[in-house]
Amino acid sequence: MGAPAVPHLVLRLMVLLAVLLAWAPAPPAAAHGELLFSDPPADGVVQALPSRAFLTFSDAVSEIREITVVGPEGSVTNGAPSSIGPEVRQTLWEGVDGAYTLEYYVVSADGHDVRGEVHFEVGPTSTAATTGTSGDEPQASGEDPPSEGRFAAVLPAGLVLVAAAVALALLRRRRSTATGPDNG
Repeated sequence: MGAPAVPHLVLRLMVLLAVLLAWAPAPPAAAHGELLFSDPPADGVVQALPSRAFLTFSDAVSEIREITVVGPEGSVTNGAPSSIGPEVRQTLWEGVDGAYTLEYYVVSADGHDVRGEVHFEVGPTSTAATTGTSGDEPQASGEDPPSEGRFAAVLPAGLVLVAAAVALALLRRRRSTATGPDNG
C-alpha cells in the first residue's frame, strides 16, 4: 500500500521544481556589444594628441549617436565620426597637454545602446609611471559586471539535477520494494 505514494511524491517534487524555476531569475541574454579597446588607450598617457581617436567594439556598430573628446580647452572633436564594422573613428583637432575625456554613444548591430567614457592624458609619457594605469577596460553603462548572472544560470540547472537525483532514488527504492523477497 505504500507504493502508490511514491508517484504522488515525485509529482509533488516536479511541481515544486516548476515553481522554483518560474521564480528563479532568467539567465542573461547573449552578451551585448561593449568597448574592447581604444586609441588613445583608457587611463593611458600619450605624448601628443593624435589626429584621430579609434574605438573598437565587440560587435559591429550600426549607428553612431555621439562621439565627443573634451580636454582642458574644450572640445577637440573635428567633424563627424565614421564607422566600419566594429571600429569607430573620430578626427581630432590639436590639443594642449592635460586630461581628456572621450565619450561615446553608439548602437551595436544587436540594437542595444553602448555608451561610456575613456579617460586619458596628453603630456610627457614619463608621467605614465607616476599616474599608473589600471588595465581595466571601460564598460558600457548599464551593463552587469561579468560575475553577475552566473548564479542565475547555475541555480535552475542545479535544481533540475537535484530533482532528477531525488526522482531516480525514489524510483529505485520503489523498484527494489516491488521486487523484494515477498514478490519474487
